[in-house]
Amino acid sequence: MNRLTAAGICALLCGILLSGGCGSGGSSRPDTFRGLDRAARYAAGGSTRYLGPAAGVAAFSVDRTPIEWSVIAGRLAEAAGAVVVEEIALELVLDREARRQGVAITRADLDREREWLAHAVSRSARLAPSTDTAALVAEVRQRRGLGPERFAALLRRNAQLRAMVRDSIEITPEQVELAWRVQHGERVRVRLIVVSTMQDAQTLRTQALAAGNEMAFAKLAETYSTDNSAPLGGLIEPFSTDDPAYENSIRRVAAGLQPGEIGPVVSTRNGHAVVYLTERLPPDGVSLEEAREELGKQIAQRQERIRMDQLATRLLAEARVRVTDPALAWSVEAGRGR
Repeated sequence: MNRLTAAGICALLCGILLSGGCGSGGSSRPDTFRGLDRAARYAAGGSTRYLGPAAGVAAFSVDRTPIEWSVIAGRLAEAAGAVVVEEIALELVLDREARRQGVAITRADLDREREWLAHAVSRSARLAPSTDTAALVAEVRQRRGLGPERFAALLRRNAQLRAMVRDSIEITPEQVELAWRVQHGERVRVRLIVVSTMQDAQTLRTQALAAGNEMAFAKLAETYSTDNSAPLGGLIEPFSTDDPAYENSIRRVAAGLQPGEIGPVVSTRNGHAVVYLTERLPPDGVSLEEAREELGKQIAQRQERIRMDQLATRLLAEARVRVTDPALAWSVEAGRGR
């Protein structure tokens, strides 16, 4: 028996966008949200999903030589079978759970998923609210192979998961205040040197202190640091020392430094770090009351994403999936090793 994991296919398209990269697209790109009508019919019980090739029907031809589906089926299964198995398995268990909970997905639910997606794209790419995000989403869909069928199924899974977890979302005043401090409060900009051993970190810190200037620290970071920021001389984007997305050890050191100061060596998940504070950026002037409504929406969406992931993972873990086709089985096993 083959056990599957959620592994990201619970379909938070925002997550796909963040990991897939962004770029501009031309007017020749396909309709970003094509497939919504199909998803709506599917939600209403009138699915028009493709049910597979008829026997003897050619999938394509090469110099007028027809290539039947039987020739390419095994290779397609090896190349992408694991993903498709997981998606369909999740759809089946979600349908079962939706029936159990009395959850019915409507066109309005799918439209809200589209709106949520467009907003998420705009935020992740830091676009102005008025920016047309269609070309951006279209490019990511192309990169991820999200054609009309898979995109429609993706939206429907998201709508089901969101409907099932919505009532469990709770937002506290403390969460809103923390989000306000992170987004609108003081931020710091630092340079990092991250190396594998404490001894190496101490040696580099001593050299940086002796040099006594930011450019010398940047050169050491570029030469020795194992962090992704090394090509930029260790410089990372400004962040709030209240932001739990950053390691506590880095936040704690940065909070106690003044511009131009170097902190003590601290341990991180990836090794040992030396922190140089370049500047402190003042709050942006947005009050808590002005930001409260928008922050509440962001917190709710973040909690929904977490609970949607958790629900999808649990349902897949409980499903009994038996892969009997050799090509599909190979793809599933190969996927476990990645």
